[in-house]
Amino acid sequence: MKIPGVGRNVRVVSSMAASLAIVALCSLTVTAAQGPSQKTSKRPVKQTVQRRQGTAAVKSRKKAEDPKEKDEKTAKWILETLEYGINKERREAINKILTIKDSGLKRKLGRTLVDLLRDETDPEVTVKAITVIGDINETSGIDRILKRIDDPSEDVRTAAVYGLKKLKAESTKGRLIQKLEKEDLSKHTNFNEALINTLGAFKAREMLPFVEKALESDKTNGSIREYMVLFLGSLESGAPKKLLLTLYKDEDEETTVRCYAVNSLARLKLNDTAGDIKQVLREIESFGFEKRKKYYNLYIYSVAALASMGDSEAVPKLMNSLRSDNSMVRLKAVTILKDLKNERTIDILKYRMKNDPSRKVRRAARGVLKEFGIDVGEEEKNLPGQDDSED
Repeated sequence: MKIPGVGRNVRVVSSMAASLAIVALCSLTVTAAQGPSQKTSKRPVKQTVQRRQGTAAVKSRKKAEDPKEKDEKTAKWILETLEYGINKERREAINKILTIKDSGLKRKLGRTLVDLLRDETDPEVTVKAITVIGDINETSGIDRILKRIDDPSEDVRTAAVYGLKKLKAESTKGRLIQKLEKEDLSKHTNFNEALINTLGAFKAREMLPFVEKALESDKTNGSIREYMVLFLGSLESGAPKKLLLTLYKDEDEETTVRCYAVNSLARLKLNDTAGDIKQVLREIESFGFEKRKKYYNLYIYSVAALASMGDSEAVPKLMNSLRSDNSMVRLKAVTILKDLKNERTIDILKYRMKNDPSRKVRRAARGVLKEFGIDVGEEEKNLPGQDDSED
């Protein structure tokens, strides 16, 4: 049975419904296509904001953290690690003591290290503890460190001697001299080198007879002899003058020993030896070209000694040294100019900085000029005839 007008209306409604369905389907398709990308684009922004807020909060907390509170937390970690940590962690903890700002807390930790030295058996931990005790100047550790100069480990013994040097423990001189006198000087070791250097810093003049005897012996190791000659220059006494002059003027002596001997004469301010130094310089200047090359180092050390003594003949000889084909001679001459600041030496250094064939000499000249307070600008590119070699 047909109802008038109904069929047409139904068809219209159906058509409209179909159209709406198609529109809805397209809308869903577009939404589905766009949805994930829109969500993805929003998520990083939110995460970025959260990260920024988190970073700001961390910075705020760090800023608000009291320095003393921070030191106390670090100190607690150090003490716990020293007690329970593995040796690698313990070494790191010992080193961390240097970062403590609170002087009282640092002193407390230093005393903890001194206590640690009593029974510690690990050589690396022991060396680190001794080093830091010296760095923070914990003088209560002197006795414990002194006992370690008899340690089975050479590394520990060496660290102990340098630790005493840092602590300026001159009261230990006698014990260190006794130790050196028992050493086998026919061999060079880090330990006997440390003993000689430290006794030099302590100006142990009482060691002079022993040193003279060791220098005369043909059994004494060459490196040990060199350290001993340098030791003589630290004594602030004219007592070694005769011995140093003898070594310096001896043509059969090792060149390095002669160099160090004239260096020690200058350090002791024995200006009355200038005549002897000039005599050696004249001898070297009289040599032929090939032979003179063998004495470059002795020549420049001798010129440096005269310059240190304030002798007027040093300057022209120094200028000649700066013209040497040997870059090491020029380098040494540049370093000597540090003690001769005037308009002429500044001009010479500027020339060397720009024109010397050796990069090492150019850099040394630049360094001296900076020490003089002169603006040297940026390092220039190589000029013709220059390269980046160290020769």
